[in-house]
Amino acid sequence: MSEQRVVLVTGAGGGMGREVSARYAANGDRLVLVDLTRESLDRAAEEVRATWPELDLLLVPADVSQPESVRDLAEQVREWAGRVDVLALVAGVLQQANRVTEIEIEEWDFVNNVNVRGVFLMAKHFVPLMPKGGGSSIVTIASWYGHSGHGYFAAYCASKAGVISLTQSLADELAEDRIRVNAVCPGNIDTQMHRNALQAEADARGIAFEEMRDIEWAKIPLGIAGPPGSIADAVEFLSSEKASYITGASIDVNGGVLFR
Repeated sequence: MSEQRVVLVTGAGGGMGREVSARYAANGDRLVLVDLTRESLDRAAEEVRATWPELDLLLVPADVSQPESVRDLAEQVREWAGRVDVLALVAGVLQQANRVTEIEIEEWDFVNNVNVRGVFLMAKHFVPLMPKGGGSSIVTIASWYGHSGHGYFAAYCASKAGVISLTQSLADELAEDRIRVNAVCPGNIDTQMHRNALQAEADARGIAFEEMRDIEWAKIPLGIAGPPGSIADAVEFLSSEKASYITGASIDVNGGVLFR
């Protein structure tokens, strides 16, 4: 077996996904980058190859919420590498702020299908490709909103609570195979998705983006939305030997917005 790990990152085209991908590239791992479109994957690959031109890289557009898409992804990875040592399941979506009575069924399904069903499908099809006996790891991305319900974000909160519970179930099931499964629970992270949400709220209130940003960031004890690299730090740690006795955990990276 090659000494290089095979690491698969979903949501690799987003802010957190690109940071996570770069972290594993720096470690010399072989990478499978997954996102919904080829364009976003090409941009992500261009970024990492600018620093690591010799990187062994597979790009696969896939929809993690769709069984056939994930099944095809698993087959491509099987043919390319024969195994996966680390699953970094970063892909996720937000919802439009809305009352439960006003959320469209389609949006509820979309949010839960990507955020929870996507983790389920990735585990279902990739756990059989993960070596047993130690060293293999799954890291999911939940949220501090998964630990408590918040008005106007019922779909998102429910989905991220589901990710935490599913992570714990997987950790229990896979412990006998020495495959560790943990979650990272971000607070507000300064990604484009976060800024888009701030802009949408600013537009709804008729105020400037900067004013909306300052209002929201003032709610964070550390005073800012976290850099995407802070999530990459946690993901990398949980999949490393330094976390060899950690499984079923949900690690808070939230700037102090929730203590538990």
